[in-house]
Amino acid sequence: MPRISQKFIDRKVRRPDYGQVIYRDDELIGFGLRVTRGSISYIVECRVNGINRRITIGPHGRFDPDTAREEAKKLLATMTRGKDPREEEAKDKLSLITLAEVLEDYLATRSLRPNSVRTFRNVTRRCIGDWLPVPIVNITKEMVETRHRELTRPSRMGTSGKAQANVAMECLCTLINFAMNKYEIDDKPIIQKNPVDRLSQIRAWHVIPRRQTLIPEHKLPAWYQAVISLKDTKVRDYLLFLLFTGLRRTEAATLKWEDVDLEGKVLTIRSEVAKNHHEHRLPLTEFLCALLTQRKSKTEDSEYVFPGRGNKHHMVDSDHVYHGMVASSGIKFTPHDLRRTFSTTAEMLEVPHYALKKLANHVSRQDVTSGYIVVTVERIRIYMDRISDHFLKVLGVHVTDLLS
Repeated sequence: MPRISQKFIDRKVRRPDYGQVIYRDDELIGFGLRVTRGSISYIVECRVNGINRRITIGPHGRFDPDTAREEAKKLLATMTRGKDPREEEAKDKLSLITLAEVLEDYLATRSLRPNSVRTFRNVTRRCIGDWLPVPIVNITKEMVETRHRELTRPSRMGTSGKAQANVAMECLCTLINFAMNKYEIDDKPIIQKNPVDRLSQIRAWHVIPRRQTLIPEHKLPAWYQAVISLKDTKVRDYLLFLLFTGLRRTEAATLKWEDVDLEGKVLTIRSEVAKNHHEHRLPLTEFLCALLTQRKSKTEDSEYVFPGRGNKHHMVDSDHVYHGMVASSGIKFTPHDLRRTFSTTAEMLEVPHYALKKLANHVSRQDVTSGYIVVTVERIRIYMDRISDHFLKVLGVHVTDLLS
């Protein structure tokens, strides 16, 4: 077989009707031309660690014979040393994989709730956004320590920044652990040790005390007056709904009418929405049924109980609403404070432990006994009624007055 050249291709190469034909160069052993009915490509062939390898250099046209020959020499030199160029290319690509690529891979692989996905994206963009284009193997423990310290600064909202710093590094730690388990070069993780471990070694993690804030019972009437004075009845109903159910803000905001059984007086929080991925069924009291019935008459064109703009999506509550209420009532609170107020009131009314756990949709893996106790919806209905009646009494109103 003569030397592969443009003249040889023009005169001797013929496309087969089917299959392929290999033309091998008699000057550079391993260099060749692969011809099919639809294509002509330059190739190299060589044994690598006892295995025959064929690698495509590229199509004729994009490569001319001389350029392809020079590329073949480089590939054959690598293969002769026992290295597979495709594997080497894959290794090089892995060693350069960026934090942004790991983030996208992680979010695509893990089954996360939309709120968790938003948290990962928002935190990484806000706190370590300049690291996103950086190869993840280049993130050092010194970088982690410095950035954690930099993030610990007072915010415009009056927070210390400690929680933000911790959350940012926890997200980074998760992504690096994911990369360590998924990406390997020569059967070794691309990262041998998570640089976020530095924060544990120097005891730099901030201790964030668990919030104990709630709305004291004696302040509930003033809070209620601020709620009913809101012009937006949807937000008004949403806040009252949180107080009287003890639900998390996302669980309430994403509630659909298909999850509400007004006839059976039960609502269902879907497992994909619930924080612990456990479906949660909660009995509806007289007050909640009245509130939801009134809401249904206002949201006939939306699938959500608390719709957002255009009624196509669920509502997204805004902090400015709470700040306005704080200004008018003098009572500082967050949506989660309403959940703590609900649970604290339930405990004060002597709701049994396991019934309280059921109301809050809490699951403890360490509590073996709870796995043998089935607390039904009807079992906790009496306690929901008791809590609801207590709130109504504290507010000094009747159900019909509350929704007028």
